[in-house]
Amino acid sequence: MSRPVLTALLALALAGGVTASGADFTATSSTTSSFAAAADFNTVVVSLDSVSSPLAGAVALSAGASSDRGVAAVVFQAAPTNTSDWVTLCTDNAAPYTCAWNTTAIADDSYDVRATATDAAGYSRSSTVAARVVDNYTLSVTLADPGAMSGSEPLSATTANASGGLQSVKIQQRAVGAGSWTTICTGTSNPQNCTLDTTALPDGDRELRAVATDLGGHTAQTTAITRKIDNSPPTATPTVPPTGTGNVTMTADAQDDGSGIKYVAFEALYGGAWYEFCRDTSAPYTCSGDSAQVADGTYSIRIVVENNAGVKTTSPPSTITIDNPPRGTDVQAGNGGATVGLLEAGDWVRLTWTEPIAPASVLTGWTGGSQAVRVRITEAGTNDQMDFLDAAGTTRLNLVSTAADLKLGGNYVTSTTEFNATMTQSAGSITITLGSWISGAVNTVFGATTMTWVPSAGARDLTGHASSTATVTESGTDVDF
Repeated sequence: MSRPVLTALLALALAGGVTASGADFTATSSTTSSFAAAADFNTVVVSLDSVSSPLAGAVALSAGASSDRGVAAVVFQAAPTNTSDWVTLCTDNAAPYTCAWNTTAIADDSYDVRATATDAAGYSRSSTVAARVVDNYTLSVTLADPGAMSGSEPLSATTANASGGLQSVKIQQRAVGAGSWTTICTGTSNPQNCTLDTTALPDGDRELRAVATDLGGHTAQTTAITRKIDNSPPTATPTVPPTGTGNVTMTADAQDDGSGIKYVAFEALYGGAWYEFCRDTSAPYTCSGDSAQVADGTYSIRIVVENNAGVKTTSPPSTITIDNPPRGTDVQAGNGGATVGLLEAGDWVRLTWTEPIAPASVLTGWTGGSQAVRVRITEAGTNDQMDFLDAAGTTRLNLVSTAADLKLGGNYVTSTTEFNATMTQSAGSITITLGSWISGAVNTVFGATTMTWVPSAGARDLTGHASSTATVTESGTDVDF
């Protein structure tokens, strides 16, 4: 304190204007320059590490921070650029200070990003990186694989996640390894569809790709794929046997030096239209089938070969004559006598095959006209059995496999009974009509019965094929005899 000030205070005291307090007074002196400003006590240092742009998906943020008093926390925040609308992304309380920022949780925009470090005394500082673009539109484009190509080949490209819409989608082609691409089509449709005229290009490998650009300035393109142009038809030569019985096998020779064979189809002309009945996709190309699935007759056969580019070749037709073994289709009986259900003259049995049977295979010397024969019925409880013999009754006819293989389904006789009879043929049917009674005893059967018949393998068709011996069951429901 200066001397004039002390003199003034002393004068006041002497005048009674100042009352002593009794406390000691210590004089001090200082200058304002000896006190630090408050800010000088903030020793926080923080630095937000580089943040790239644009940003998408999960972004890793990190910052360095220190303080003489120790760092209590680092808070990472983001705000739309040039605003103060800070939103906390995450807080880290220990070094290294990091944050996983899920940018998909906010709208695409430009953002300022900052890290704020606070020390143990509450002092803080921030480090900001400005104007970082968040763009979670991940533009993508795919090109549908056309496989091997021929003719007017359709192509299609599809985009996804375009920012602001599409600026263009291009489908392009080039010779393999060429320096530049030729655009086949371009537009903003999604999907983008167009057609490549492969006939204007040489056969062989071609590269294809699709390129998309959106209004946000993003560009995406597919990895180039190499696909073959093949406009040359494959060659085809069928081998078809002239006749077929039972299991029939046909083969074909097919070649394609470009894209390769996709399949060989075997077709038959039936009812004025071609029907595919067999297909093979690998060499050797064969087709086997049961000829019994079709009626006997002569058929036109051809093969259709398609290569992997979709080019087809059709062979000239060949012919095959299907001649299946005969098989029984039905057995029927009818009443021609006076009493229904009683075996007597005029009653008949008709055996039917899929085709005419050679008469001489049934009975030596028979030509199909009216022929005298003998019918024998054996008593077998409720399922009597009928057999057929020559007129003398000494030789069985080749109509029934064994004497027990035409079962009548009823008790028609009480002992072995025989009738004279006549046999006639009409197309695929042979009818036996009872004549006069020879011996035995008959019994009346009331109600409908069902017969079963096992044909004889001795019966043969006109080309010598033995009859099937598969069991035949009478069709319909009626009263026999």
